[in-house]
Amino acid sequence: LTKVKSHYLQAKLELYGLFRTLRTMRQQVYIFGIINLMVEVDAKYIKGMINNPDLQPNTTINCWIAGILLFQFNLVHVPATKHTGADGLSRR
Repeated sequence: LTKVKSHYLQAKLELYGLFRTLRTMRQQVYIFGIINLMVEVDAKYIKGMINNPDLQPNTTINCWIAGILLFQFNLVHVPATKHTGADGLSRR
């Protein structure tokens, strides 16, 4: 992350992480043609942000949401206590 991005709030960082992951995976052809892609997140609010992009006042966030919505996937909330995959944001 750049110095500016490192000061983003947690919700913005989580959404940006999802956006970057999907974009990177697409560029490396890992998710091309996958029909039932399931994304597990421990941040419940991401689902609300993606389902209601018009409520976000930030143009950057709306751009990330538009990029995320280009993919077909199921977003599944996994509580933090059961989330076994450590991510870089919560383990810094």
